[in-house]
Amino acid sequence: MLALVVLTAASVAYAEPTAPELQAEGEQLAKDSRYSEAIDKFKAADKVQPTASHACLIALAYTRRELWPQAEIFLARCHERATPQDPLPDWVPVAEQQIADRLATANAAAVSIDVSPPDAKVLLTVSSFAPDETFAPRTIHLPPGHHVILAEAMGYEPARAEVVIESKEPKRVTIELAKPAGPTKALPAPPVPHEASPWSKRLLVGGLVIGGAGLVATGFMSYEYFAAKNSAADWDSHIDTYRTSRVAAISLLAVGGGLAITGYLLHRSDERASVAAVPLPEGGAMLAVGWQR
Repeated sequence: MLALVVLTAASVAYAEPTAPELQAEGEQLAKDSRYSEAIDKFKAADKVQPTASHACLIALAYTRRELWPQAEIFLARCHERATPQDPLPDWVPVAEQQIADRLATANAAAVSIDVSPPDAKVLLTVSSFAPDETFAPRTIHLPPGHHVILAEAMGYEPARAEVVIESKEPKRVTIELAKPAGPTKALPAPPVPHEASPWSKRLLVGGLVIGGAGLVATGFMSYEYFAAKNSAADWDSHIDTYRTSRVAAISLLAVGGGLAITGYLLHRSDERASVAAVPLPEGGAMLAVGWQR
């Protein structure tokens, strides 16, 4: 079992081609005029080991396919990567001159691409490009047709600009970058309109009516009281009526005032009221008012 695992791992490691091997395969494909396949091999080699020569080979293959914007982008990438340890290939000046000569006669327009703000670290691409073919703001040559230029930058929303090429007339495109919108602040919910309990009005009106009856009883009580003060005989004849009217007045005023106050408070409250009549053992009933939320 251990031998099988070691053998499998060794075969997997052996199956992974190196960057020089991928480059050699791409060069052979280019010699056979199979430029699209050669580009894929050069990109695979560049993924394993990014070098200036790989970018230059990709640019050269795109030149053979007359895809000028990609050729320009990878040629610029070739120059950016060049170092004393990884110098430009000897044939780069010849390829640059060839691209310049062909662009002078090719049916393509120079499109200068700018972004705002200019200090944003943005990567651009064109809708017809492969996903890995990105570039910084610069001038590229686009053939006739409708093109969409896409922009992505750290700290900004993705942006895009459309350009239509109908002739070789140069164009300038400016892409405006916008900061991401902040979180939307939730607005407070509107207050729910207060709906008074139907019992509030009933209690208030009932209390006022009963209170009014209490005032009438108070007036009658006062009359009996002053009539009873005239003489002892008048006192004996009016005392029972006075006492009855006094109890009625006090009871009516107390009940009426209580109901009116309860109705007023209930009108201003969010609580719900329940009203019930509780029978009394000696007869009659007691009015009970309760609240619940």
